[in-house]
Amino acid sequence: MRGGRKKIVLISLVAVFMFLGVFCYKTWLIAFVITRCLSGRTDGKQGIVRSIVLPWRSYRIHLHHWFLALILGCAFAINGFYILPPEVFYASVSAIVFQGIFCYGDWYRIIAKRSVLPAFEPHMSLAAGDDPELRLVTPRAIVENS
Repeated sequence: MRGGRKKIVLISLVAVFMFLGVFCYKTWLIAFVITRCLSGRTDGKQGIVRSIVLPWRSYRIHLHHWFLALILGCAFAINGFYILPPEVFYASVSAIVFQGIFCYGDWYRIIAKRSVLPAFEPHMSLAAGDDPELRLVTPRAIVENS
């Protein structure tokens, strides 16, 4: 099913870019590649740009990059204010939102319940590959290494 969904989305993107023009397509592609390089490789991996996670009572609020870009894009569109030309701005914002939703399975998890004991709460690891010092620390790993 995932392969079929990707084909439908990619075909619709080509149709939209044919309508909007080549400049919008190139900007979107560049913004998508930059976002992909700066974000984590998979769910739960920390990218070059760190995630924003806010503690609130017994919850953790994860402000995903796609969510922040969506809020920023809506705020700028409502106010009619653009830092860049509108075609470039909307192409960049839509690429960031698309990458965040399309490349991760946990894109919808914004609010999560915090663990009772912070030591047992999973930490986001850096996207550093096989470096044993940067792997995800779990309670089982703590007990096994003791």
